[in-house]
Amino acid sequence: MKPVEFGRADLTSCDREPIHVPASIQPQGCLLTFSDNDHRLKRFSANAAACLAMPQNIGPFFGMTLAACFGESQTREILAARKMAPGGRRPAFLFGLELRTGVSKDVSVHMSGDEIVIECESAPLAAQTGHAISRLRMMIDTLRDVMDIDRLVQTCARHMRDAFGYDRVMVYRFDPDWSGKVVAEAKAPELESFLGQHFPSGDIPAQARELYHKSLLRLIGDATYTPVPLEQAPGLAPLDMSFAQLRSVSPIHCEYLTNMGVRASMSISLIVDGQLWGLIAFHHYTPRMLRLDERAQAKIAGEFVSLKIVALLRSNRLRLTQQTHRLLDSFLRDTSSVDDFPAYVRGRIRDLADLAPCDGIGVWIGGAWAGYGLVPADDIIMRLVTNITAQAESRIWDSAHVAGDLPFGAAMLPDVAGVMVIPISPQPADYLFLFRREVIHTLHWGGDPNKTYTHGPHGSRLTPRKSFEIWKEQVREHSAVWTEDDMEAARLLRSALIEVTGNYHLQQLQERAEADAQRILLNEELSHRVKNILAVVQSLMRASDTDNEQENSAAFERMRGRISALSLAHDEASRHNKGVSLHKLVEIQAGACNGNIPITVSGPEIRLTGRAISVIALTFHEIIRDMARRSALSEGRDTSDVSWGYSPDGKNLIISWRENIPFGTETSDAPLPSALPVERLLQHELAGRVTREVSATTLKTLLSVPSLFVSSPNGHGQGKPVTALAASAPDDREKQSAAGLQGATILVAEDQILIAMEIEDVLLDQGAGDVFVCGSCREASGYLLAHCPDVALLDVSLGDETSFEIARMLRERHVPFLFATGYTDRSVIPEAFEDIPVILKPYQMDRMTAALSRLIRGSR
Repeated sequence: MKPVEFGRADLTSCDREPIHVPASIQPQGCLLTFSDNDHRLKRFSANAAACLAMPQNIGPFFGMTLAACFGESQTREILAARKMAPGGRRPAFLFGLELRTGVSKDVSVHMSGDEIVIECESAPLAAQTGHAISRLRMMIDTLRDVMDIDRLVQTCARHMRDAFGYDRVMVYRFDPDWSGKVVAEAKAPELESFLGQHFPSGDIPAQARELYHKSLLRLIGDATYTPVPLEQAPGLAPLDMSFAQLRSVSPIHCEYLTNMGVRASMSISLIVDGQLWGLIAFHHYTPRMLRLDERAQAKIAGEFVSLKIVALLRSNRLRLTQQTHRLLDSFLRDTSSVDDFPAYVRGRIRDLADLAPCDGIGVWIGGAWAGYGLVPADDIIMRLVTNITAQAESRIWDSAHVAGDLPFGAAMLPDVAGVMVIPISPQPADYLFLFRREVIHTLHWGGDPNKTYTHGPHGSRLTPRKSFEIWKEQVREHSAVWTEDDMEAARLLRSALIEVTGNYHLQQLQERAEADAQRILLNEELSHRVKNILAVVQSLMRASDTDNEQENSAAFERMRGRISALSLAHDEASRHNKGVSLHKLVEIQAGACNGNIPITVSGPEIRLTGRAISVIALTFHEIIRDMARRSALSEGRDTSDVSWGYSPDGKNLIISWRENIPFGTETSDAPLPSALPVERLLQHELAGRVTREVSATTLKTLLSVPSLFVSSPNGHGQGKPVTALAASAPDDREKQSAAGLQGATILVAEDQILIAMEIEDVLLDQGAGDVFVCGSCREASGYLLAHCPDVALLDVSLGDETSFEIARMLRERHVPFLFATGYTDRSVIPEAFEDIPVILKPYQMDRMTAALSRLIRGSR
């Protein structure tokens, strides 16, 4: 640890003190550590022999076994306790353990690294322990019935003082800046009160707070004690004593207590939702030592208080949520029938004034302002609206000191001193504002909150202050602080209004009933997310293809084809809520393959529903892909026909897929050569069945699908040809498409880095000169200020924003571009860009490169 130089001390001086490795203990007990593997002594406190009543010629000494030190039966109990220690670190206790030397001790056991840490203290009489447990039960019964946090902490302070006999017990609560306030107190009548006083964050530095979070109880029996050093075997690193009961405390803290006149103290940490909420602080003005069993009971009581605070906070939050929902239900009850939602919000803004305690409320929505109560002047409102997007963006933003937090905030005074800004639409454009007036108040600090630095008795470091007289500070230009309850109410309002405004805009665009609009919105959002995942999977496959072996490339292409098959089936299912036509499923899977096999389709009009859509789509893909492989062997002379109908009992749909192989072409009676076992696929997913019939010139596959996955409208389908394309070299048109990208500068806006990297690789492989990839509007805008690309590819959704601002900049520069989206229609594209081409995700790279090439050729 680097020492603090004199004259350069600051508030982190205490934070740099290694208080978790003091290499000494308090004198009310002894400490020994043993290796975990062979149970041999590695360290012991200098008072261990006297504490354990061991003759000097017996020990302790380094290398001494645990059994030799404590006894065989005692060793078994200690090792069992070590296993019971929570996480192996927080201590487990053995009360009244009789050692081999005949003395009884209260023992705590925990692990520190690979060492078993054993601490021994005097054991009480059995009657004393029984009385303390009875007292603990009565205390918890009393606290259980308290239903208010302020009353809870005051009751806690009073009962803790009665139970453990300290001169003063305080409940100390931390503020967000880690300063704190005494929120409850029980004390001897002759003592001055600390209730309501604030203490600066430097009084409890960060390192000490971390220890309070780890070890929930810390005791100092006498602040003037002489530390007992630890003896340790050579070469050992310092022992981490964070969880030790007897750990020496910082001499700085002992000096702090001495300056207050305190000789003994104890603290119990209050942990709420995993965070250090506060402390129960015990002060005594003469030395005072609590036994291990008493400290254990105090710790249990403190943990109960923590849990009670959590329960009360949850109860208060639930009550607040219910109240906010009632207010929002009243406010939004008629919104489904309004023609102008922004005007509706502006007209009823005063109805939202009870959302959170405030002195004024205003809304900027639809490009217009409305306010109620105490609000700033109109010119300030316009400045606030103009600048707030950079401050709040799409999150709730609050300030209790606008004069210090906003460049023009001082102009709001003396009326408005605090503001909360709540975005109420999906894009940063519409905001609700809550205003609070200035509250001039006085803080009572327990001494000067501004630390001064002198050369103290412990060297060049911060010396704890000696005066704890009340230090008053008047606070101006501040409003009441915005609480977590205020933030929760704001979050509920924001969520509700964003949903309603989304529905409103959807209704305006689609002129449909609210229920239907909501269904489409949710369906399209699901489609977008699923297809993004599929696109990421494709990109991960490409990223993992690290060699050029032919088999690996073929496996990659097979997997890409399967994902594409699922995506196409998903597109069709998204467009039709009554299922997917079997004719259509054959057509899109045949069209997705690269081949030229004539396929004739016949059968009644039948639609697949549920998970059968993706399963049959994948099965068709595998059949067609295998057909294309065999067609290449037969020089493209294959034909195929597929038909379907119901089984005689009507329980199953039978799909017959027959491949006609020219005479003389070799066939096999082995299963289909696909790596994907379609037999198991149908059986596992649909309880279906696959059978095959093989002859010299035909290969027939029969698929049996239970009728529960089928709907059959009236009428019968007519046989019609569908052509699948076999794998072949690129034709002249494809080569021309690729040639159009030669030397081009291309902007790619895509927030998924793996997808963006794949696009970049493909475009560079096709001859592009420069590809700039960005993941946000800000990054793209910065690029366009200095560069003018030949063409651009814009993903509609970029994280929490859209790419429409980039599109506007490109249009101003006459740069052609296209959109990419996972949505199956153009509902997300504004009317201003209705002429812009759109490609669907996951990307089919040949279509993407062809579309970009056409745009470049069209702009020349």
